[in-house]
Amino acid sequence: MNETLNMLFRHRIIPTVVIDDVSKAIPLTDALVAGRLPVVEVTLRTADSLAALERIIDRRDMLVGVGTVTTLAQFDAAWRLGARFVVTPGFDDNILRHGNRRDILVIPGAVTPTEIMQAQNMGVSLVKYFPSESFGGLRAIEALSGPFPKMRFFPTGGINQDNLRPYLENRSVFACGGTWMAKREWVKDGAWDKIQKACAEAVEVVRSVV
Repeated sequence: MNETLNMLFRHRIIPTVVIDDVSKAIPLTDALVAGRLPVVEVTLRTADSLAALERIIDRRDMLVGVGTVTTLAQFDAAWRLGARFVVTPGFDDNILRHGNRRDILVIPGAVTPTEIMQAQNMGVSLVKYFPSESFGGLRAIEALSGPFPKMRFFPTGGINQDNLRPYLENRSVFACGGTWMAKREWVKDGAWDKIQKACAEAVEVVRSVV
């Protein structure tokens, strides 16, 4: 689990992808790797999501996780396939305990002080802040870091190339996620050059901040 955390922190940006066609899975991850960003969160939002995950899960040059996990059944499916991390849009203590028993990193969603306090009291040190811009963005995260100075945030939702830098410069932000590096329409259209370019540009921002 700590190894996965370290790898995520090394990249500091995580492409969140929606795959409508399983045949796009491999060329998509090829484009991510070519853009120097070998990490992906495959969201469970389409009928082909798990099949796509199965296609790419064994890639040794990729750190592969699963997002939009809302049920224990989805968690178990991702875990059986070998996902390295699981991201939930909201806070669910049952999924969190489930993950602890299976020794897999779970990044639970939490945006309110109540949710963050619940997460902290269960030993969580990293939460997904989603949808970030809709819930106050960086100003809200800065305010929440006051009562929760040890909590680290993984904001997604509304983050893009233009506002990425200030997020990464904040000490409470562990990493950022988003779809701007691999937009759903780009994946559908096979616009692999656009995805590679967007990833490379995001990586340059990370390197300029670190």
